[in-house]
This record gives sequence, structure tokens and C-alpha cells, in this order.
Amino acid sequence: MRARYLAFVERHDVAWELSFAFLAVVYVAVGFFADEATQPARAWLDALGWSLTAIFAAEFATRFAATYDRRAYLRGHWVDLVALIPVVREIRVLRLLRLLRLVRAFAGVYRVLNHIGRMATHRGLVWLFVSWLGVMVICSLVLYAAEKGVNSALTSPLDAFWWGIVTLTTVGYGDVVPRTAEGKVAATALMVLGIGLFSAITATLTSFLLEGREHPVAEIPERLRVLDELHNAGVITSEEHVEQRREILRMLSR
Repeated sequence: MRARYLAFVERHDVAWELSFAFLAVVYVAVGFFADEATQPARAWLDALGWSLTAIFAAEFATRFAATYDRRAYLRGHWVDLVALIPVVREIRVLRLLRLLRLVRAFAGVYRVLNHIGRMATHRGLVWLFVSWLGVMVICSLVLYAAEKGVNSALTSPLDAFWWGIVTLTTVGYGDVVPRTAEGKVAATALMVLGIGLFSAITATLTSFLLEGREHPVAEIPERLRVLDELHNAGVITSEEHVEQRREILRMLSR
């Protein structure tokens, strides 16, 4: 049973990760809507939130029970375990725990991108981009959750995302300024991690885009050498040698 379950998860890895990433986003959105909703809408949203929590708990428990190296699994999924702590609406710090679900969402997106052709050979770039996007989204939502009702400049999550984008681009309009200790911690994390990751993305992306152009040119002398050796050894005829050499030089001119 254990082997079949693990094989099923591995066989449907992309769909599995995308599904739980989607559920994580829904879970966070439900929490924000429930905080502002009135009865009986809040009761329905709370019920949906608990149902999603049960799904996350079942997924964590079954995969933990099925894995052959539970210690390694726990090291790689401890955030999922912490995110299962029940959220108490009246305690602001515990309300922020729901945002840990977004870590799972971005981790799932990272795993999915690693299955896409050329991106699978550039995991560093994928990791940087997903981490940068995750830091921006999570820090923005932490700011909103911490300062909602305290900071008059934050009336919706869109205001928080606006602040996140302005901070990452170092424009600094100053229209949204953190007021609470939690908000200042989120701002510090965004400035230190977000801007650093963005610089790394720029450098890595430049290398990524140039790679496809540099490699063929760098390989041309080696290809010509091998072609000459094949001709000298009689493996290819003179006509084939001339034609293939012409094709390689045509590639170089392009």
C-alpha cells in the first residue's frame, strides 16, 4: 500500500502540487474574507477553512506515514506542520500563521516549473524567481494582516501588493508606511530578501538568455576539428566533409 501510494503521488506530481498550491491560495483568501465577513457568511467561510485544514492534515499525515525516511520528510515539510496550528482570529500573530500555507503553494509551483523542458536545467533561476515572488506576496499579506484596521493607508490586499511592488522596485512613494512591529518586520524582510533576490534574478537571467547563443559558437572549433578527423580517417567522403563544413560555417555567420 505504501509503495502504491508513493508511486501514485510521483506519477501525478505536477497535478498534485498544482492542486495543493491552488487549495493553499483558496485557504488564505477564505481566511481574509472570514475576518471581514458577518454572520452567517463567516460561519460558512470558517467551515470551509476547517475543511481545507482537514485536507492539508490528511495529506501531511498520509505522506509522512508512507515515506521511508520520515526524518528527511519532516525536515523538508516542517512548514506544512506549523501551518496546521489552529488560527485564533483574536490573536494577531496566530492569524499570520495561515500565510505559511503560501510557502507550500510557491514550493509546489517551483516543483512544477522544474518539469518544464529547458527550465529543468536551470533550477537556480526557477528557485530565485519563485522565491522572489513568494517573498513579495507573503510579506505584502503579512503587512496587510498585521495592520488591517490599524493603518488607514491599507484598506485592501491590493494596497499591500502596491506597497510590495513599490518597495521591491525601490521607487518609495511613501504613501504606505508600516505602523506595527509585525509590519516593520515584514518590510525589513522584503527590503533585504526581495531586493537581493531581484538582483540575483537579473544576473542569472542575463546568463540564461546568452547561454543559447554562446554555446553553439564556442562549440564550432571543436566540431570542425572532429569533422576533419572523420575525413582524414576516411569515415566521411570529401564531398560530405565540404558540405558539413560549409553548414557549420553558415551557422557561425548567422
